Amino acid sequence: MPSIPRTRFLPVVLVCSVLLTACAPASDRGSAPERSETPHGYVEGAREVAEAPLHLATISESGRLELLDLFDEHSTAVGELGAPVAASTDGRYVFASSAAGGVTIADTGAWTVDHEDHVHYYRAEPRVLGTVHGTGQGVVRSHGTLTLVSFPQTGTVSVLDHAALGGGALTELLTLELGPGSGPVVPLGSVILAGVDTTSGRPDTVRAFDSAGAPIAQEACAELDGTITTTVGVVYGCADGALLITEGTDGLAFERIPYPGVVPDAERARVFANRAGRPTVAAPAGSTGAWLLDTRERSWTRIGTSVPLTHIAAVDDAENHAVAVTSAGTVLVLDAASGTVLAETPPIVASSLSRPELAAGIGLTVDAQRAYVNGAAENLVYEIDFADAARIARTFAFDAAPAFVLQTGR
Repeated sequence: MPSIPRTRFLPVVLVCSVLLTACAPASDRGSAPERSETPHGYVEGAREVAEAPLHLATISESGRLELLDLFDEHSTAVGELGAPVAASTDGRYVFASSAAGGVTIADTGAWTVDHEDHVHYYRAEPRVLGTVHGTGQGVVRSHGTLTLVSFPQTGTVSVLDHAALGGGALTELLTLELGPGSGPVVPLGSVILAGVDTTSGRPDTVRAFDSAGAPIAQEACAELDGTITTTVGVVYGCADGALLITEGTDGLAFERIPYPGVVPDAERARVFANRAGRPTVAAPAGSTGAWLLDTRERSWTRIGTSVPLTHIAAVDDAENHAVAVTSAGTVLVLDAASGTVLAETPPIVASSLSRPELAAGIGLTVDAQRAYVNGAAENLVYEIDFADAARIARTFAFDAAPAFVLQTGR
């Protein structure tokens, strides 16, 4: 498998344009339309389909990547990503981080293009693209035109051309050197946002860089921890609440959304999750419940639960559903407005939660109709109909237990 050699760059920024190899040919990725004119929505090398090609991408403890088609339940083995300690997706690409240092990228060949007034759905051949090497565990944020692979231990950020990934190439546009212990790095349009340490010994500021890597703005965010991107903008968690960064015709805007009162450090929102494409996000509030943050209304809601939550995601539908995993291994369906528990499953991932090496891989993904939760010890992924009393609609078993599960095609 090809990889990106890590070359040390002088701080703060050096710009490069290096074309990096990929490990699979692009010749068999579906059939393109045979027309004399390029049709609207056409993507080279892909075929357009009539509905969202939703898949579950599962990664085993050894790094085996499989794709499960949620329509016909057909499973496809894609390749090996190396033993992962973390995994993420942007809806098309899967990013698997290894303990040894490095992030391996795979194209699942299933994605949606949203033109706001209509959408297009595409299928192509899945394949492993290559590896970005670095020191320590890598973290990936991918959105729009940029894919950012950061290594917080050293503060090195590799900025990849997102569009080039579709052609099978890992093309590095530039490298940022933010310094050891840097915070989350997130793209916003062509702007790169990064948590940096200015005075406190830990990330305490969000700094913005332009497409050439030059700093253009910054805003304080004390004890910075956690981030998420919504349809409104980018959220960073701060000691006093959230910092929301948006981009408009007048440039970047930094807005503070303070907590409704004093919040102890243990009860801060740090791990945010939502349904992709929605403005409301959720996060556990220590052992006392959860936070809901509406980035459109710029408001927080605190809800209480009788048992600590390990995960929670805001569905942000007409019924205000939120879905959570409890410390007992059950799945709760909540009314996000009131905190009322609407339904609860049996303890479906209790065995995985009891083993720390497996608990870290439990994931919760929600879409408009279903929630998905994986348990490696149970060797199952559960599909839950949260609108129908938390009914377990389907279970999926695998030859290699799903240490991580991600939904792609949306």
